[in-house]
Amino acid sequence: MTDNHQYETPSAGTLDWHEPLNRNFERIDTDVEIRDTDDARSNYAAKSGAKFLATDTGAVYIGDGGNWVQLGTIDSGGASGGTDIEAELIAGNIVVLARDLSSPEVVTPSGTNTPIQDAYDVLGANDGGEIRLPPGRISTPGNIRPYENTTMTGFGAEVTELDITEQTADGIVFDRDSGTPDVSLGGFALNGPGGTDPTGVAIHHTNRDTMNLRIGRLLFWGWNNSVYRVDQGVGPFQCRHEQMIVYDCDAGAEDGLFEFRSYYGPANWFGTIAVYPIPDSSGENSTVFYSRGGTQTVDYLTMGGSTGYAIDQTWDSVIEFGNVHYEPVGQVAESSAIVRLRGHGTATIDTVKHVTGAPDYVYELDYDSYLGNAPNRKILGPYIELGQEASLGETIVNLAHPTDPTAPSLYQGSPDDVAVTHSQGSTGGFRALGTAGTGF
Repeated sequence: MTDNHQYETPSAGTLDWHEPLNRNFERIDTDVEIRDTDDARSNYAAKSGAKFLATDTGAVYIGDGGNWVQLGTIDSGGASGGTDIEAELIAGNIVVLARDLSSPEVVTPSGTNTPIQDAYDVLGANDGGEIRLPPGRISTPGNIRPYENTTMTGFGAEVTELDITEQTADGIVFDRDSGTPDVSLGGFALNGPGGTDPTGVAIHHTNRDTMNLRIGRLLFWGWNNSVYRVDQGVGPFQCRHEQMIVYDCDAGAEDGLFEFRSYYGPANWFGTIAVYPIPDSSGENSTVFYSRGGTQTVDYLTMGGSTGYAIDQTWDSVIEFGNVHYEPVGQVAESSAIVRLRGHGTATIDTVKHVTGAPDYVYELDYDSYLGNAPNRKILGPYIELGQEASLGETIVNLAHPTDPTAPSLYQGSPDDVAVTHSQGSTGGFRALGTAGTGF
């Protein structure tokens, strides 16, 4: 009669039929699940193997002989008091899943002026976890400060949008005194206030070090400042950025849309960076990627709009770029070069594809006046000119300062592509490889 539990059935005509029944009753306390509210759990004995389902939170427990040990949580569908996560998200609410909370917590954006920070504060008080953003727009004044061991995800950069409303506030700020390791972001747009007045920075590393930041896909719009800045004295490291897209932002008054001001910070990687700036606030072109310290690798850098320099390197930063796709439209003025490399930090540029615009040079090697270093240890990949709207005012490579022969720079092209505009004599510190080897 009990195929799943193998309870005993007294034999017909037996006189001690009560003995197997008593043994069956002894097993019921562990075989049959107890159902009650979570706060009533202490009313029941946590016998070894006993089962308890909290009807209000969906939490599932098992007894270990003295305590109830939580195994997990099931979705109780909201009918018995549990949180229906999907329904809350569809309704436009923020769902917070914290490590030390037995059930999700809901933040209603219409009920607070700081919905995102409120959600992060729940995670900060409960040992980390995840924020799930709903479809649609959420407004917040800005200076969102994540805690360590937290994740914030939306439904996609074109579906979930965070609007920063305070004109000078930053978007997401890493400034906690203890540092902010192990943060993940992705699947939403981070919009600035727009207009023509200066704004804060979209993602700002301002204090201590950020380790293991993970960014999936983010879209930025309406920032009249850098969209990603690392301040001097701050060193993010081992940070991974999958895809970052920038529309209608203006960093013409800053060093760059992506700006590493720090002198340290190893092993930072970017997959794809795509930018389309405008000059409406500064009246100037925007440099895309500026670096004066740390280590950054970018697989693919593509740009349009009012781009000036694609890359500007100085001090002792170490950079490596795969393909650079240069296609500016509506520049305020032509750029002197697509890639400017200064100082003794190593640089590797695999290829530069040139579609529009008329810079004087593709590569310009120059002096770092801050640290007093000549340009050296640069590896310049081939130049590919695409389309009739691309042209160069001069040639491909410009040596604006003598290079160091003890740490030579290399160009994968012909010596005819190189112009020397400094007047300090030849050093032998630059090698064009177009004549190397034996042709077949």
